[in-house]
Amino acid sequence: MKRIVLIAAVLLASTSLSFGQTPGMGLWPFDWANTTSYVDYMNPYDAQGYVYDYSTYQWVGGTETNDGLITITCDIEMYMSMHLDATDVYFHIADDRTAMAAYINGWLASNNGQWLFVSSDLGNKDLDNLEYVVDGFGRDLAYMTGKGYTTTIPVEWLLKEPGDVDWRPGIASIDGNSGNLHGYTWLLSDGEPCTHPFTIKILIKPEFHQPDGRYEMDPLLTCSPAL
Repeated sequence: MKRIVLIAAVLLASTSLSFGQTPGMGLWPFDWANTTSYVDYMNPYDAQGYVYDYSTYQWVGGTETNDGLITITCDIEMYMSMHLDATDVYFHIADDRTAMAAYINGWLASNNGQWLFVSSDLGNKDLDNLEYVVDGFGRDLAYMTGKGYTTTIPVEWLLKEPGDVDWRPGIASIDGNSGNLHGYTWLLSDGEPCTHPFTIKILIKPEFHQPDGRYEMDPLLTCSPAL
């Protein structure tokens, strides 16, 4: 019994002064979209001139500046890192083939699930076709159109993650990132936050005896949070 009373006295002494009396949360403003990791501090504390009252188990007779309440607040940003082994792809065809594929390996890391996007700049780019630019004689699109020649090469976008059995075609979307992303998209690993490796397959399908010339497109690969 004596030991229990002693422990109770120690606990009372540790909660004297103003410790723990007033909630102190909400001191820090939200600092979203800050790319810096840092620690900050405020509100120093001083206690002067206290003596211990053995009959009430309290510190008495002194003065305080501020109080001894410690608050701990942490804001964690939604962060993302991404790597692509290449961002520029060059196809060169010197025969009558009607398909050719390129593969880009990469990974995306985030503390939130992410949709990977091949973006078409709000619908202003054609992700389904490479567009004719010019041929070796300098003949432009107007010349090719006037001759009735085919001026596009169909493109397909596919993706595979390590657990996938087969390639997944991109899903057409016009409302990614609250309507700011249009294009083809894939939800990586069912929206789980972590580091996810992937391979993008770009499949082009020129016609049999596709007219000679240069064909291009310039989409953007980006991502959007899975909300």
